[in-house]
Amino acid sequence: MTGMPDVLSITAMVPCYNEEECIERAYLEISREIYRYEDSEILFVDDGSTDGTLDIIKRIAREDPRVRYLSFARNFGLESAFTAGFAYASKEWTVQLDADLQSPPAELHKLARRAVEGGYDAVFAVRAGRQDPWYRRLGTIGHQAVATRVLGIELPVRASVFRVVRTVVAHKVADCEVSTPYFLATLPLIGARYTTVETAHAARVAGRAKWSLGKLFRHAADLFVGFSYRPLALVYLAAAVAAVAAGALALVPGDVRLLATASVLLHAVGLGALALLARYLVRIMRGGEGLPRYQIREANVPVRPRDDLYAPRHAPTGRAVPAPLPQTGNLP
Repeated sequence: MTGMPDVLSITAMVPCYNEEECIERAYLEISREIYRYEDSEILFVDDGSTDGTLDIIKRIAREDPRVRYLSFARNFGLESAFTAGFAYASKEWTVQLDADLQSPPAELHKLARRAVEGGYDAVFAVRAGRQDPWYRRLGTIGHQAVATRVLGIELPVRASVFRVVRTVVAHKVADCEVSTPYFLATLPLIGARYTTVETAHAARVAGRAKWSLGKLFRHAADLFVGFSYRPLALVYLAAAVAAVAAGALALVPGDVRLLATASVLLHAVGLGALALLARYLVRIMRGGEGLPRYQIREANVPVRPRDDLYAPRHAPTGRAVPAPLPQTGNLP
């Protein structure tokens, strides 16, 4: 295939949550592309699915010795799922792919070639002709613009979760002790070299999207509060402007409505400041709780004790669940 690196050691990491309608087709399409490289594997990360996703993954793993999986004890969220995937990837490079196939697996070769030939630590896909709902497209553009231009947070602009990352660098990001895990913002902080490449984007093949407006807002708020203190400075500025405006309105004689407007304005700014301070306090509390980002209930790879739900408190090594025996005739 044009655009493929000649030789590559790579893990295809696939986070999934309640994707029983997509997961088998995803395996077939991903394996067709990733197995073009001799030294390759597929790692599914089941984020606590409540449908038949895990059963399908386990069946696939029994039939294909190059398939590995981790299954969380509950739904910990997408950021935790791919953090675990990066932590347990065993090849030189890791490509993150969607179980819903919105990022076509055939496009991974573009990212891999750019990474290898350009000497980059990470190459992110920029989705051309994005097939997501309007609010997701607008939300991504909006929150990244605010993050980079207003709050001074360094991000690979327009980057998606479809990416090829040097695995040792991904391990560094996964091991970062941050109160707000956010891969796109953490990668530049450790000095990794990155770039973007435009790739195709497709509609979801089956099932339904897991991102709601509420999740998008929380995701943006975590980025803003987790990686910048400028929101606090902006609140101080807004409070000063509101105080001046309210004082000016209060000096206008004879109109009670202006006084009421001034009062509402000051109270609104005050409540906004309290809400923002609460977000920062929550961030500090999260950092001090010492809770794990994820816990693994089942796996067919060795699991570190700190990640293993069933590991004894002082276990020297993690549970090593034996990989399935190789079977012939199952590889594409």
